[in-house]
Amino acid sequence: MEHNAIKVPDEVIEAARQYLGSEDDARWQLGDFLSDVVSELEPAYYGVGVKHPRAEMFRVISGAIGCDPSTLRDRQSMSEFYPYSVRASYSALTWSQLRACKSAGNLWREYADWSLSNLPAPVAVIRAKIKNGGDLPPVWCGRWQRIVELSDLLQSDAEAPPAVRLAARVISLGVLG
Repeated sequence: MEHNAIKVPDEVIEAARQYLGSEDDARWQLGDFLSDVVSELEPAYYGVGVKHPRAEMFRVISGAIGCDPSTLRDRQSMSEFYPYSVRASYSALTWSQLRACKSAGNLWREYADWSLSNLPAPVAVIRAKIKNGGDLPPVWCGRWQRIVELSDLLQSDAEAPPAVRLAARVISLGVLG
């Protein structure tokens, strides 16, 4: 448990879980719908010379409903990657957790299984595990990485006092040296 963590009532957490679940259902429904639409219309569009029918369909649809084409691509590609039969096996995982697992490519199932065994399995933890080849780095590593990134920014910040820029340089030199 993280230091200084607040206690949120269980009722609030459960209500948020229910709302998230209904949002996830809508994402899958849209993805399944778009997969069906692409399967049905793509051949016809290819037939009349459209070079990238899926992209063109998503451009038109997104413009008409007020979202970004990448949102539609994401919904459709997730539905294709996780057919309903696979989703049913991982129904305890959220859309976001499965999306994080998908980023592991062919190893997605390893991370999905791990997530099931480690619920609530925060997405940030899943992504860190994937990024580090299946291992979870110690928490201090991420914190140190943020310090080094900030010191790099501070070194070149003309508005920072010279003492701050020097301290940032010392941190960077300590990392490099």
